[in-house]
Amino acid sequence: MSRARFAFAAHPDAIGDLRQLPDNIRDLALLELQNLVHGSDDCLPLDGRLTGFHKVYVDPAVAYRMVIQFRDAPASSTHTHEVYLVAAGARQDYEVYRTAQQRTDRTGPNRPAPDSTADARVRAARARSPQAAVVNPSTTATTPTAPVGTARVAARRDLS
Repeated sequence: MSRARFAFAAHPDAIGDLRQLPDNIRDLALLELQNLVHGSDDCLPLDGRLTGFHKVYVDPAVAYRMVIQFRDAPASSTHTHEVYLVAAGARQDYEVYRTAQQRTDRTGPNRPAPDSTADARVRAARARSPQAAVVNPSTTATTPTAPVGTARVAARRDLS
């Protein structure tokens, strides 16, 4: 086998990511990392919040991805550059990309906007409906309520 062109480093949690992958996917991911270290350029650049990073397709179904960065190696290394693994995992719901953003502290307000549909879903999940009544537990227990049938009869009388 040829000499490696790049050193390899990984975020500590990225090693855990690899361990959590299904066995067959983990084997494919390790082969891809080996190819990258030996000079393969089988990765695509990312943009937006992850500009400067690359995505690597792991499996033929492209359901799993790795996020890597090519960066300068430490001075103590025999290589000048290294492949740095940031995250590995499922692509579904952009999980692996969100993980990479968190690990690289690229979730702040000064970063480019994420995918607008994902951002809209996050805002909707965090939002509280303006029609939702503020419920005070101390008043709901003591407030008498009219039976449903009585309220309907009263409403019909008002309509006639």
